[in-house]
This record gives sequence, structure tokens and C-alpha cells, in this order.
Amino acid sequence: MSFVFVTMVVQMVFLFLLVVPLPFVIRSQIVELTFKLQKSQNFKVFLTFALVLMGLQFFDCLQKLDKYKHTTSNPLYPGTNYDQLASKFYAQRNLYLSGAILYLQMSISTVITIVRKLVLKEREIRNFGKNVDISEEIVKLKQLIELKQKDIDTMKKQIGGIQTAYNQLNIDERTNKHD
Repeated sequence: MSFVFVTMVVQMVFLFLLVVPLPFVIRSQIVELTFKLQKSQNFKVFLTFALVLMGLQFFDCLQKLDKYKHTTSNPLYPGTNYDQLASKFYAQRNLYLSGAILYLQMSISTVITIVRKLVLKEREIRNFGKNVDISEEIVKLKQLIELKQKDIDTMKKQIGGIQTAYNQLNIDERTNKHD
């Protein structure tokens, strides 16, 4: 049971480290470490073995507690005896510990995925300014603005020509009506 308790404490500390806002360098090292561990075949086997063992312990505790649910009490001593109470307590304790370990493992997997995505996005943002030459980008944008301004000027000239042609049509209709 000491090993189970230590495992739970280690999981809580690791989950705490994942959630705490750490500097980018430390967080990226943690993500790289978890990535290497997930790629390791030995770690996968150990993790699968531990999760199966905890799952079996969880279901065993459920069965033990179900057994105590249907116990008959001693007519001379109302309630259950101390041995049954102690066994029930141990089953409940083991159920809570194994359930917490399984839940924390699921939480750690989810949080690692989220933190990995955050680190990748932050790395992209940090590298964006380094990879792009700002002066070249400014020149490209100025050329684009000049092209768009020429399009706007051309459009204004077209609108002006269409407007004068429309106005001339209206003048011809007024002179024809008054004649």
C-alpha cells in the first residue's frame, strides 16, 4: 500500500507541475520528457501493467464492499464485528486510492495533451518574429497598398465617367420634355 500511496502522491505532484504557470523553457523540457517517455516501449509496458493492476484492485474492492453490503449482523451484538469493520474500511481505503490513481492518470494524459499543444503554439509564436524579415514584409505590404490604391483610383474614375454619362442622359430627357 505504500507503493500505491507514493504513486498517487507522485501523480499529484506531476499534475501540479503541469498546471502551474512555469517559464517556457521549463515547460517545454517537461513536455519533451513526457514525449520521450510516451515513445519508450518499457514505459508503455510499465504504465499498462500499473493501470491494469490498479483497475483489478478497484474492481476487487468493489466486490468486497458488495459482500459487506449483504452481511447479517450477529443477534447478540447488533451491528458488525470489528474484523468486518476493519476489512470494510481497508476495502474502502483501497477503493479510494486505486480510483484516485486511475482518475489522476486520466487527468495527466489529458493535461499533457493540452500543455503539449500550448508549448507548440508558443514555440510557433516565438519563432514567427525570428523567421520573418520585418523590412521585407513592410516592402511587400507597401507594394500591395500601392496596387490597391491604383485600383481605388481607377474605380473612382470609372464611377465619375458613369455618373457624367448618366447625368447627360437626364439632361437630354429634360430638354425633350420641355420642347
